[in-house]
Amino acid sequence: MSQQTFVPPKSVLVIDEDQNLRHSLEMILERAGYQVGTVGQAYEALELLRTDTYNLIILDFTSPENRLTLLPAVLRLYPKLAVLVFTAQWSPETAMEIRHLGVQAHLEKPITPDSLLERVDAILRRNPDTA
Repeated sequence: MSQQTFVPPKSVLVIDEDQNLRHSLEMILERAGYQVGTVGQAYEALELLRTDTYNLIILDFTSPENRLTLLPAVLRLYPKLAVLVFTAQWSPETAMEIRHLGVQAHLEKPITPDSLLERVDAILRRNPDTA
């Protein structure tokens, strides 16, 4: 009789001011087997990151609070934590800013379930030791 090792599901934190979008992303990710936390504000995300372990955060890059406060803090305090940003306002300048900050991946709105899951799966495969 072989003994199976329990592998906990990957954990994702979704940060966005739009409650409907947070809920939609949460449902998509949970159906795919991820554990999901959601918050609406940057300070809530920082509080959760101090107490809980996540493999990936997904955040709205359009929000000035996320872009200017949260993202630099996360990248400094949790350098191994994978980050996926999304925005509806994509431009070459946005792409440069994201690369300059060291963000690994982005999605453009509107986000489809397939594109979200493909990107999340790819990020977590590339970064198996994130947390």
